[in-house]
Amino acid sequence: MIVRTELKARDVMTPDPLCVAPSATIRDLAHLFEEHEFSGAPVTDNQGRVIGIVSKTDLIRRCAQGTVDIPPAYLFEVLCEQEAEDEAGEVIPEPLVCVEDFMTEDPLMVAPDLSVAEVARRMFERRVHRVIVADADNFPIGIITSMDLLGAFSR
Repeated sequence: MIVRTELKARDVMTPDPLCVAPSATIRDLAHLFEEHEFSGAPVTDNQGRVIGIVSKTDLIRRCAQGTVDIPPAYLFEVLCEQEAEDEAGEVIPEPLVCVEDFMTEDPLMVAPDLSVAEVARRMFERRVHRVIVADADNFPIGIITSMDLLGAFSR
């Protein structure tokens, strides 16, 4: 008799994902991505519930678009000059561009007991590279990236 166990979202997720506040600035977000070496994060409200998701791609796209009053070059300069500021003590005024201005508001969320195959299917259908694993109250408990899925299927 062969007993087959199916991998679940909880088996491949990275637990306790680092989350971002909707009020975080583009500089805060870029620093977070660089410091923790990841490329996307859930966006949570004051109670810790998921309200969106944001990625490096979203950040770059937002900077490339600029705003009505701020050209794209200035936004990139704000991000690039971050380390130089820390050393030189100069402060480049940061425009008020916050995560809530460019996050994805309807992120793909799954339950921890959903099969990995179903997670992969949903990610493929929505054309996304990360999914938030959340409990019944929308509190994030993990995150799964496309690389996590490739690792699971290659085992």
